[in-house]
Amino acid sequence: MLKNPLDRVAGAVIVLLLISITIVILRGDQVGVQIVSRNPADGADGVGTRAFLALTFSEAMPSRALDDLVSIMPLLTGTLRWNGAAAVFFQPAQAWQSDTAYTVTLKAGARSDRGRELLREVTWTFRTGHPRVVYLSPATSVGDLYVRDVGVAAAPQRITSEPYGVFDFAVSPDGKRIVYSATRDKSGARDLWVIAPDGSQRERIMTCDEQVCQAPSFSADGTRIAFQRHNLIQGVLGKSPGPSRIWLYDFTNNTFVALSGDSQELGNMPRWAPTGEKLSYYDPVNDAVSIVDVGTGDKVQLPSVLGDSGTWSPNARELIYPDLRALDNGQFNQMLRADLVDAVITQVMPLSNTNDASITWSPLGSMIAFTRQRTGASGATGGFMAFGPQIWVSTPQGESAHPLTDDPGFTYGGLSWSPDGVWIVAVRNNLQMPNPKPEVWLVRSDGSQVVRLAEDATIPAWLP
Repeated sequence: MLKNPLDRVAGAVIVLLLISITIVILRGDQVGVQIVSRNPADGADGVGTRAFLALTFSEAMPSRALDDLVSIMPLLTGTLRWNGAAAVFFQPAQAWQSDTAYTVTLKAGARSDRGRELLREVTWTFRTGHPRVVYLSPATSVGDLYVRDVGVAAAPQRITSEPYGVFDFAVSPDGKRIVYSATRDKSGARDLWVIAPDGSQRERIMTCDEQVCQAPSFSADGTRIAFQRHNLIQGVLGKSPGPSRIWLYDFTNNTFVALSGDSQELGNMPRWAPTGEKLSYYDPVNDAVSIVDVGTGDKVQLPSVLGDSGTWSPNARELIYPDLRALDNGQFNQMLRADLVDAVITQVMPLSNTNDASITWSPLGSMIAFTRQRTGASGATGGFMAFGPQIWVSTPQGESAHPLTDDPGFTYGGLSWSPDGVWIVAVRNNLQMPNPKPEVWLVRSDGSQVVRLAEDATIPAWLP
């Protein structure tokens, strides 16, 4: 019996489809699994020293697919973290060295979930940039953001021009974004903006009507910020910020949400951990440093009365924060170290007649820098402050403590350790002058060099 012509056509189409599928499968096996994208790109220049190395594959990969297959020269160790099944990030154990060419090699042999191999070795190179510092200037009037190269004879670059000034800012871990808060107008409302380090791609991300939004902090992966949000409250002399809550903004979908669903839960000074999902902030209701895992919602609190949310270790295992401790002759700011894995709080150093603050960890976590102020005999509560705070360094356990500066007529604060571990940036004020203008200074971490970077400037941060 003859088949219907339509049946013959349908049969021919099915045969052709089967042949096509077979060819695709065979061709796929011949080509193997592919790298769809890589960041930094081959030949990239000026890469940030805190940038993540990222690869995206054409197929889903098992979590151990790249074990012992990735190498980086000059040698740099770190951790591979998968984002879904096809994208992987390499998080260095320390910052990339500045002004350095790196070669990344992925050996052949990695297999996808479907069993296909990476058939050929893949190699690419990129070069990091040199360290730069972002700061706010002028500090004594309406200020804007400036970027200044370190170790290069070049004028600072102004990257913002806000009529009512920039209030504060944060730099993303990869150095590609700067989020800053800026006063909008005479109403006092303060919005959040994002801008590239060269001054391009300026965009308002949070319009804070009748509110003040400020104190941004980037998550470890750079996709979110945490920030303070205050309602403006009318008073006798005008409007002023009321109590603040912590909010989160997500760049991937341009959404924002309160950290807590409880509108009575207040918080200041959010600081995201350098790795993972933990976030610290100060809880003024309970007089405590709160540490919350944003992913799970788990929270612990560390009693403290000073209002500082602490400084994270590079591996996010520890948090050092200042608190008041009493001696016979007064109360003094002392550093406490919280081990969040073993749930232990210890003093960094024995109690002394000093005030310690402005703590910053070295990139490897082996040292900390902080400011130490010697005080008069009557102590910090009502006593005479005899000397300006100086820059000190020690191990996180308080060992090998020694000063890097000894200028009692000057105060140092706002410390931040450079990603390559060479410099500590600080704000310096002259106590011997009436109405001094703050300056941004660089101090070598071994104490061998002190350099003024900018006059009438404040809030320095490293641009990796």
